[in-house]
Amino acid sequence: MIDNLQILRAVASYLVFLTHYGLYIGPVLPRPDLLAFGAFGVDVFFVLSGFIMFVSTSGRRESPGGFLLRRASRVVPVYWLVTIGLALIALTGLKPIGIMEVRPDYLIQSLLFLPFSRGGFIEPLNSVGWTLNYEMFFYVVFAGLLLVPKAAVRALGAAAIFLALILLGLLPAPGLYWAYYTKPIIIEFAAGIGLGYAYLRLGIPPAGFPVRRLACAALSAAALLILGGQIATTLLDACPELSGFARPLVWGSAAVLVVGAMLLLEQGGVALKSRWLLSQGNASYSFYLVHNLLLHSAAKLAALLVAPGYARAALIFAIAFPASVAAGEVLFRYVETPLIAGLRHRLHRRTRPASQPTPIAS
Repeated sequence: MIDNLQILRAVASYLVFLTHYGLYIGPVLPRPDLLAFGAFGVDVFFVLSGFIMFVSTSGRRESPGGFLLRRASRVVPVYWLVTIGLALIALTGLKPIGIMEVRPDYLIQSLLFLPFSRGGFIEPLNSVGWTLNYEMFFYVVFAGLLLVPKAAVRALGAAAIFLALILLGLLPAPGLYWAYYTKPIIIEFAAGIGLGYAYLRLGIPPAGFPVRRLACAALSAAALLILGGQIATTLLDACPELSGFARPLVWGSAAVLVVGAMLLLEQGGVALKSRWLLSQGNASYSFYLVHNLLLHSAAKLAALLVAPGYARAALIFAIAFPASVAAGEVLFRYVETPLIAGLRHRLHRRTRPASQPTPIAS
């Protein structure tokens, strides 16, 4: 486990929380979508996912089927549990986080990680699951690449496949799946694989290498990219949550710089130390899956106690953030970890299961 990346996972999940919190504080901000930049956390997760997939499978033989089963055992159980929980809550009439209607086809497609249109948005019942739809697609593509024995060819193959899909997306072909799986954002996964190849190839920096200065320069460049994107969208009166080619060019590049900086620091012997953030990095997947529900619940409670304005927005944050942290930790320790351990024990009876699984980005 690379501690710096675990800490980065925690920070990325907090950024996504900040974006969704923007829906509740937006009415009292100078611009309602001022916090949309937090969606950059998703781009960090995509780059991390490509990196971890490549590094974790390098130097060992793993069949495509075995890889998919291992990844499914990590991602699927807790996602299904939360999705079914949301559907049951919605059936009681509470309408959590915008679920205005629960239909059998909505639930089935959500559980199968298939994109579909719901209320004008392409998202499953758990709205953050749109990123999981991409993750499962990434896993399938990468499983095929495991048939390529050479790491360099595998990395080039990933870049070629995702670039080809993006270019094909420029063709005027109909269909939701076509539009969904050819979005430019998918190249960020290939960028993560490229980082993984560089990480394994370059190894530990030589003595005297300016690790700290180069990492700081990369982080500064990433911050400037994000800030520049915000300024540009403000001047153009466009949506600050970047889309199309702008997203991988700006936020994707920034994510590569941030992940690369964390890796460089780790390789150079500069490991960030924070038990809190390391723990949160482990629980970031569970936090990610439940934070929207808790934001919505906190907003309902705050509406009963405080009039609209800054005080209500502050109360929502004061309730939702610690509740999301606590729920994420509990779900990770007492549901996610035992489920993964049990499934992997069944899948690999002849191998000793890890004492604690290493969370992977979603």
